[in-house]
Amino acid sequence: MALTASPCLSVLVPREGAEEAAERLVDLGATAIEERDGTTMTGAGADDAACLIAGFAEPSVRDRAALALAQDGVEAIPMDVTDDGWSSGWRAFFEPVVLSKLLIVTPWMRVPAGDRATIVIDPGLAFGTGGHATTRLVLALLERRAIDRGLPALVLDVGSGSGVLAIAAVKLGAAHTLAIDIDPLAVIATAENAAANGVAEAVEARRGTAADVSGAFFPLVVANIELAAFQVCAAAIAALVAPGGELFLSGLLEGQADACAALFPGLERIGSTAEDGWAALVLRRAP
Repeated sequence: MALTASPCLSVLVPREGAEEAAERLVDLGATAIEERDGTTMTGAGADDAACLIAGFAEPSVRDRAALALAQDGVEAIPMDVTDDGWSSGWRAFFEPVVLSKLLIVTPWMRVPAGDRATIVIDPGLAFGTGGHATTRLVLALLERRAIDRGLPALVLDVGSGSGVLAIAAVKLGAAHTLAIDIDPLAVIATAENAAANGVAEAVEARRGTAADVSGAFFPLVVANIELAAFQVCAAAIAALVAPGGELFLSGLLEGQADACAALFPGLERIGSTAEDGWAALVLRRAP
């Protein structure tokens, strides 16, 4: 099999500036970005630095981006990354997610026969097709709520990733979902997936954090992120839960569930579920 080389830039930035640098690279034409630091399998740089590997469609676009970054005072090293087939081969690791009422597939899958509502998710450069246990747990909670009492008209999805939870909420009966994420690529993926599933008008994809949402309360909020993120934004998330509303939390190891619940003292823990060592919580605000 012939190997192909893709034009890329390697950019070393302070870890706290990685998100801003990634946004700048996207603005300059990057079509894919991999972040490497001490926490990744391909760790690079010091503990306080991150290495961004940005891929471009054409060498000329890559070279113009390198020049623009140099004018910003940022060193960008041109490189050609050989593609050994992994960029498409990873797709084989995804399998359909089959729930009681929902079927989550990717565009390259054959859709199994059945009467479940089908959601087609292309993750693109964002996280989440529904296959990870943390996402499946929230999907199952949404289904159970839809079966038992129906979903409320308005739902907030914090950390939307590919948009699978926001789209699922609409498919299960919500009239409108606001999906927010700090990653601009996730916002794009959510909007594109919502359109592909025929719910573009019902899913609003917006870049930002819970603290950026104002003037609204939500009868249902879902957040599939991680404990470290909850430690930063728990108060902002809690403030968006309407009186009598519920909050579904995921992205947690089972051993982190109690610590996460403690971050939301104004809400009562009314349920939990677990799968493969991961946990999800159901909290409720008093009416």
